Amino acid sequence: MATIELDHATCIVSGMCASVAPDLFRVSDDSSEIVVLQPDVPAELVDDAINAELCCPVEAITVHD
Repeated sequence: MATIELDHATCIVSGMCASVAPDLFRVSDDSSEIVVLQPDVPAELVDDAINAELCCPVEAITVHD
């Protein structure tokens, strides 16, 4: 099973991950942080998690197998 690790210290809350993978990420209500909705990624969303990792402008997302 894949898991998502988000480095909150590096994250700039661009929202790219939430745009690419809305089932896995969202921007908090006050836009201060990214919330990981499913740290343990279901098999059908692994490609979305990897796309979010690749789209992150500051490489704050890591997807582990």
